[in-house]
Amino acid sequence: MGTLLSKSIFPGRIVFILIPVYITFLYYANIANGAYQTFKPDPQTYSLIELEEILGEYKSQLDVLDEQLRDTRKDLEWLIVKISRISDSGRSIPQLLHESVDFKERKISQLERQKKYLNSTAAKYRKIYHIKKNHEENTNQIRIESTPDMKVSVKGVDKSKVVTKLADIEQALKKAGLEDWVDVIPAYGSCAKINNTLPILFSSGSATLAKEYKSFLEKLARFLKPYDVKVYVNGYADPDPIHTPKYPSNLELGASRAANVVHEMVKNGLKPDIFKIGSTGEYQFAAKMQSATKTFQRRAQLTVVFSG
Repeated sequence: MGTLLSKSIFPGRIVFILIPVYITFLYYANIANGAYQTFKPDPQTYSLIELEEILGEYKSQLDVLDEQLRDTRKDLEWLIVKISRISDSGRSIPQLLHESVDFKERKISQLERQKKYLNSTAAKYRKIYHIKKNHEENTNQIRIESTPDMKVSVKGVDKSKVVTKLADIEQALKKAGLEDWVDVIPAYGSCAKINNTLPILFSSGSATLAKEYKSFLEKLARFLKPYDVKVYVNGYADPDPIHTPKYPSNLELGASRAANVVHEMVKNGLKPDIFKIGSTGEYQFAAKMQSATKTFQRRAQLTVVFSG
């Protein structure tokens, strides 16, 4: 656990006090003006899978901003039309309408700045992603060409091997009784990955796992034991603010939800070093708040990546 040092000065001595800091997560969230960014000190340290996740996050944020810009511009157009009609009728224009126009214009300017910043940052991650992806593909090609007795395409990984592996994983999931819980999808290179499709939900303000999810995680842990995998767990919260000694914000609440999922799977035999956890608090779900209920926003998301 990270620490900060502070000191209090008493006559004739200096006393150092250790202050614990909430940096137990492997992701760090920077939140500003309703937007956030997960990052590491050096973006080059991200894996391809992590970069895919980050680019997906940026796309979600940009979709939200585009929707907000459309709505705000429509509101501004309506206000301008209303002011024009009042002016044409010879009546005085209420000050509230002028203030509303100013507010909408400021909001549009702020959203456009956020969008420009996100596009710029996403472009950097996209560039790194393509460089790493090209390097991975070139490495695979070199590896294949250096083994002439292998009957595979020199352009990359043998697609039939990937299909077979996906089919094998799908079959094994059915035998384990997990086919309704997860989806199997191809990843980069010769990898495959699975995502939980049935959500792991939590009560409001709580990170306690319900009994049915413990049963699912036990089955999943037993299923994953023979495989070489990395498991990414993200925790989320609804938009309602929280400020308690245990959870100072939704970031800590989301991270605790992810951590409890990991603890449950470790308890059932998986090694702790295959996991990475993250939390984006309530911000991941800004683009998905079409439903009136917040139940589906209080959740944890699992992504398992199988090595090729």
